[in-house]
Amino acid sequence: MSSPKKYHIKFLPSGKQIEVPKNHNLRQAILDCGLEIESSCGGVGTCGRCVVQVKKGKVDAKETRFLSPKEFSKGFVLSCLARVIEDIEVTIPEQKKVKAIIEKGKLVEGSHVYAGISKQEFEHESIEPWIKKFDVEVEQPSLSYGTSDLFRFKKAVKDKLQLQDVTVPIEVIKKLPTELRQHHWKLTVTIETEKNVIIDICDQARPNDLYGLALDIGTTTLVMYLVDLDTGNILGSESEYNPQIRFGEDIINRIVYANSQAGLKKLKEVVTDSVNNLIWRLILATQVEPEDIVALMVSGNSTMMHLFYEVCPKYIREEPYVTVANRFSDCRATDIGIKHIKNAYTYSTQGVASYLGGDITSGILATGMNQQEELALFIDLGTNGELVVGNCEWMMGCSCSAGPAFEGGGVKCGIRAVDGAIEKTYIDQETYQCQAGTIGGAKPRGLCGSGLIDIIGEMYLKGIIDRKGKFHKDIGNKYLHKEDGDYRYTIIGAEHSATGKEIYISEVDIDNLMRAKAAVYAGIKTLLEEVDLSVYDLEKVYIAGGLGKNVNIGNAVVIGMLPDININRYYFMGNTSITGAYINLLSASKYAQSVAAADAVTYIELSVNMKFMDRYVAGLFLPYTDLKDFPTVEELLLSINDKKQT
Repeated sequence: MSSPKKYHIKFLPSGKQIEVPKNHNLRQAILDCGLEIESSCGGVGTCGRCVVQVKKGKVDAKETRFLSPKEFSKGFVLSCLARVIEDIEVTIPEQKKVKAIIEKGKLVEGSHVYAGISKQEFEHESIEPWIKKFDVEVEQPSLSYGTSDLFRFKKAVKDKLQLQDVTVPIEVIKKLPTELRQHHWKLTVTIETEKNVIIDICDQARPNDLYGLALDIGTTTLVMYLVDLDTGNILGSESEYNPQIRFGEDIINRIVYANSQAGLKKLKEVVTDSVNNLIWRLILATQVEPEDIVALMVSGNSTMMHLFYEVCPKYIREEPYVTVANRFSDCRATDIGIKHIKNAYTYSTQGVASYLGGDITSGILATGMNQQEELALFIDLGTNGELVVGNCEWMMGCSCSAGPAFEGGGVKCGIRAVDGAIEKTYIDQETYQCQAGTIGGAKPRGLCGSGLIDIIGEMYLKGIIDRKGKFHKDIGNKYLHKEDGDYRYTIIGAEHSATGKEIYISEVDIDNLMRAKAAVYAGIKTLLEEVDLSVYDLEKVYIAGGLGKNVNIGNAVVIGMLPDININRYYFMGNTSITGAYINLLSASKYAQSVAAADAVTYIELSVNMKFMDRYVAGLFLPYTDLKDFPTVEELLLSINDKKQT
């Protein structure tokens, strides 16, 4: 029986080629060929970013609102909506790489690690290394004392540290006879004291340096610190975007991809390659000896942790939404594909549930809310909105699917936080012209999350949109126009943008943001109502995640995303996932505290909670269906209207 006919694809400008069967998805062919293609929606045709041009041959492609009829006639297609039906030549547009602005956590910036504790105080009061080095002398064998090298070595270690027993992995046993005799029975031993596992043995003449790596695996970004385990000093930090983004910007799309043939392996490989790259960059920058790096502490949401350890995440998205594990077993870094640090063990921060992972446990640790009497709310705003409310006596948490809108996904002119991303806006009340502030002061490239929140708030306060997020079309706004059946408001004209294209926001974009902000506020209200509390009972609100310190709290309240409470109760915490990993890396007792905190959180599944659905629907208005929830916004609107009338 003859094999099915395959069609040849050549990609430009790379020159890479691949053969695929008939009706093979073009986006999948690009990924199969190892090429990059932006596709924040995971290939379902809703983000409009995977545009390519078919230069020769043709594909079976669907028309889409993201492409004009003229562009479509010139061979431009969304690769995710195109199927291969003959030999083709495809151009993948080159995308200029811009500098990513990745929040690395408050610690690097010299601010508080968590409430009331500075970096200096943390170094002096809280460092309790759980990996240590010490010198030991092993008794030599003789004809009258012919016990094994391993027996005598373990006895020397147990006597030195007053331990009942120690575990010596096979990798160390293999080195033992040579190291003992070469160094005259005197060794330096590296031990992990939580489980009393011997990590390495070496010559006593070597320096007793000990280093560790703290790693945050975020849905969007990867951040790593190289840390001196004796002093707590951060010797270097590196970051980059999570390469899994090209398989889907949110965790659901990645879970779906992981269930495809070889999908899980591919997702594991690309993130491991990036982690190895971060490690090597830190080693080169600091000149630290790789064998002295003995620990890797990993923090991330539940899905990212499953993918990192190459564990099937399928059941996270299927009712009743369970993880395979909330805390993964300690293992040698080399066992999971980590290179360069052969002596290191990998540890993971414990998560709570399917959509409340170790990154949130790290956030609890970084804020210290589990040790405080004040009632606090912790909010991690990224592709999901994760929430925990409580104090030292109790904690309750949930996750609301905000989607990628707050990180620029699902918005036509939305981008991540890069140089040139619009983060702040101001609209002139008389002319309706928008002025924008960008990250790094660069020429505008698009709208990042903080800019999107800002522009919605500004448009609402200046009367450009109504409470449903629809444009007022009769106010003489010359920056509002209709194109391809959709109204759009011009923020930056094409002549002033870095891309040479207009930067705008449309009603479709606004709808996406309205749904995202409604989910966050509905989650907050539902969580508090479960314990018979209101937003006015909150004494502290900690904000972490991708939006960072650039969010305008005032406009976040105006659009109904955050509670209308005293603005002084809000605290920006940056990337608390990496901060928590750093704390866990340095302190055995803090690590135990984080495990206890994860165990203490009661998790609520919002997808089956009718109160949440009611609150969500009510949140599809600006700021909310009932303005009594937002008294200062109501007062502000009345004041603006009074000024207009006078």
